Amino acid sequence: MLNWLRCGLLLVLAVLSAGAAVAGTRTAQVMEVSMAAPDIVHVEIRDPEFLRGGIVKLDGPRPEPNGTWVRHEGGRGLVIGPARDHLRLADTPPDTFLDRARVDEVQGYGQVGGRNVVSVHRKSMPYDSGLFPASNGDTRAGASFRHDIYLKLDGPLPSGSHVIGWPGAVLPDTTFDFDDRKIRASSVHVTQNGHRRGDLAKTAYLSLWLPGGPHHGAVDFREYGIDGFEVIDASGQQVFAGPLRLRSGPDTPEPGNGLAHELMEYTDAAAPRMALSGLLDGTFTTRQPHGFQPGQRIALERLDGDQDAGAMFATVETAMSTSFTVTDVEGELPGRVEQGATATAAHRASRAGTFVFELDYSAWVPEHNGTYRLRIPGIGVSDAVTIADDVWEKAARNSLAGLYHHRSGIPLDGRFGYSRPAAFRPGPGLTILETRLPLAWSSEFDGGFVPFEEAAKPGWVTDRQAPDSYWGGYMDAGDWDRRIQHVEVSSLLLDAYEFTPQERQLRGSGLPKSSEVLEEPAFRQTDALPDLVHEAIWLLDFFRRLQAPDGSVRGGIESAGHPLRGEPSFLEHQTVFAYAPDHVSSYKYAAVAARLAKILKDLDADEPAALFSDSARAAWAAGERGFADPDAYYAEALKAGDEAGIFREVPWSQRRQQLQRTAGEYRIAAAAALLRLTGDAAYGAIFEDRWREGLDLYAHKGDAAWDYLRSDKPDETIAAAIREAFLRKAQVVVDAQKQFAYPSLKHPAAPSGWGQGGAPAYSELQLLMRAHQIGHDPEILKAMERAHHVMLGANQLGLSLITGGGVRSVGNPLHEDHLAMGVEPPAGITIYGWASQAQTAHGWIFGPPWSPLPEVGTAENAMHRRIEPPRFSIPYFEYLVEHPALVMQQEYTVHQSIGPMAALALYLNAQ
Repeated sequence: MLNWLRCGLLLVLAVLSAGAAVAGTRTAQVMEVSMAAPDIVHVEIRDPEFLRGGIVKLDGPRPEPNGTWVRHEGGRGLVIGPARDHLRLADTPPDTFLDRARVDEVQGYGQVGGRNVVSVHRKSMPYDSGLFPASNGDTRAGASFRHDIYLKLDGPLPSGSHVIGWPGAVLPDTTFDFDDRKIRASSVHVTQNGHRRGDLAKTAYLSLWLPGGPHHGAVDFREYGIDGFEVIDASGQQVFAGPLRLRSGPDTPEPGNGLAHELMEYTDAAAPRMALSGLLDGTFTTRQPHGFQPGQRIALERLDGDQDAGAMFATVETAMSTSFTVTDVEGELPGRVEQGATATAAHRASRAGTFVFELDYSAWVPEHNGTYRLRIPGIGVSDAVTIADDVWEKAARNSLAGLYHHRSGIPLDGRFGYSRPAAFRPGPGLTILETRLPLAWSSEFDGGFVPFEEAAKPGWVTDRQAPDSYWGGYMDAGDWDRRIQHVEVSSLLLDAYEFTPQERQLRGSGLPKSSEVLEEPAFRQTDALPDLVHEAIWLLDFFRRLQAPDGSVRGGIESAGHPLRGEPSFLEHQTVFAYAPDHVSSYKYAAVAARLAKILKDLDADEPAALFSDSARAAWAAGERGFADPDAYYAEALKAGDEAGIFREVPWSQRRQQLQRTAGEYRIAAAAALLRLTGDAAYGAIFEDRWREGLDLYAHKGDAAWDYLRSDKPDETIAAAIREAFLRKAQVVVDAQKQFAYPSLKHPAAPSGWGQGGAPAYSELQLLMRAHQIGHDPEILKAMERAHHVMLGANQLGLSLITGGGVRSVGNPLHEDHLAMGVEPPAGITIYGWASQAQTAHGWIFGPPWSPLPEVGTAENAMHRRIEPPRFSIPYFEYLVEHPALVMQQEYTVHQSIGPMAALALYLNAQ
């Protein structure tokens, strides 16, 4: 243990030496020195972080509209709140930055350990952002950057104490010790969660993409003669050794990656960007000789000007010195090009863009719990790998804390390190209005055809105030909505509960008991219930209270627009509305409420069991009325829709047909859950008829099949077919992971983006849990363990995608409350994660200097807020932009990412 402490102290001293030169100033600082390869030193440098403002209460309201910057006590503040009597004080962005050009000067470095620096490679990505006014009063987000500097030496670095002298003394000298049994090897990517001794999949990865390096940055560690690794204990002694296995190369196709092609297209990071001077009759011209050859792939960028942040890849067809034509264009060429347009050499590569080696130590069963590390001789050691009996329980607790941190309607009391006042509690400061728009018609539901914002506009919104009981549930990330899709969290947790032996049930998690936070008398004597059941009650009781007297369930509560930047949930100024009931939401609620009722009944919690049983039956009856006669059921919504003209292009008859198809799927899920609860064969017949017509196991349809299978007397022929279908479809998911550079639980047919390929999707996770319950195939457990490892650091970035989990985790997610309050993000948030450059090419993010991460111009320190190498040169698994503006990567939902990661850890803990 002393060895690890000594290594940590040396690192701290190196960091202090980097920042000690100018005491009291905010300058770029060295955060860590590690080794990426035997001859590559990796240094992480960070620009100063933002200094946070906060929220202040004023003596009275401001006359300016919400979102206006005003003077306040020598600073600036943003007017927020329903009474405009609060200000969100501005954050202070950094005003000094790393001199990137000087750091890149190869000739400016002295020797490091007697070795010459032969090349410098740098990757600069954002890690922090803020909220502050521009000179014209607009709101800026800005960014502060992390710089990964790779110093390529002319030979392997010898052991010993070394000094990095920076070009032009741009940073103070940095001292570090190189001992490959102590220093971190940043190219070794291992789980930061740890293992139990008996876990089946203990797997790490070795990979390095060198920005602007030879072979498009791909590094093959076999060229160093490295062919194995070892596991060492806290004293540095070897306890296991194993070989490297090449898992994926830079040109290895990845079928099922969810993208347009099995290999992605990238610009060459080291290639010059050729300025385009014109486009006439399909011929591009350049200002200087371009060097392109016929048959070469190139990328065309900024064709439409400053805010065109995309790239169009094409093949050079003909080439002259300063002109060329293209073919095989992925997109449609414009008639002309704007100033700033460029062409760059391009290539195809995998999502990793480099060689990925697998380090499999699954055969190692430690004799003792403790702290271990993986070691690559000549490079260094991994992050600490904890071997303990409670690693999965700790991971589950962190994700469950993430769910707690999104509870609406109650104050968050800091029990997991984060506090927030009660939000969206109806009363003197908040009125919730009823709208005529059903969630099933809204753009916030799959197949919805009315923009959700319309719900708060005249013709849709009513003057009817919702009762004071309309509070609770979970909020999401970039919105405050609480929608019926969130019941999938309860479904996952209830599955995890049922799949967990009694002796391994999670207790003492710190989550509130139902009697502490809910007013329903039926919950007064329920404190002895398991924690997961309490968490399911929290969410489902919110929708029970959204149930109308006729049993219909409202799909949720929403604000009239996306949150105002800087305004937290507890100071929402926009109109808040409750959706009109719909029969899809009624069925979806009925299915999960019936499942909860069955579990409560089995736990002898008779009073709450009856409460949810009666509620589920009433919701079913309401759904049946809507299914039988949607015209009568939606009479008020139809009248509002006709007056708004929403059926002019697509008539109600077509909308109704689609709505009924959707409702039919949720209907069988509700019927199967009620069959399991009541034993009534009439419910079973509804499922059986649909199964015989043909039914897949996607999401709620899988729920239907599972509840039918778990009912008392299923038809044995159907039951056998269901079991076979679960096993067969699970095998598709498990087999697909063998094709990916880094395994997840992504279905090969699922598109990439919005979380696909990051946290396991609700459908895939439940599919695998249920298939494992049926067949007990250890390969399913291995796939689940590996997927968790990748999310917790065993990925190309060595980064945990869950706040509060791991040694280094994401720190700038799109969690509107912490951004508005100017505090650290709460623990337990699992962001969506990787998404391609093409899917995130937004001009308002990567545009002129006013954008957060500008790629055009030099005003407002734009050059210091530029991702480098250029975005389209960075491999998919390197391209994680830690800035909340990049919504597709930094957002999340409780039902798509936080809940599934909680359920995954809970299931693994149960085994």
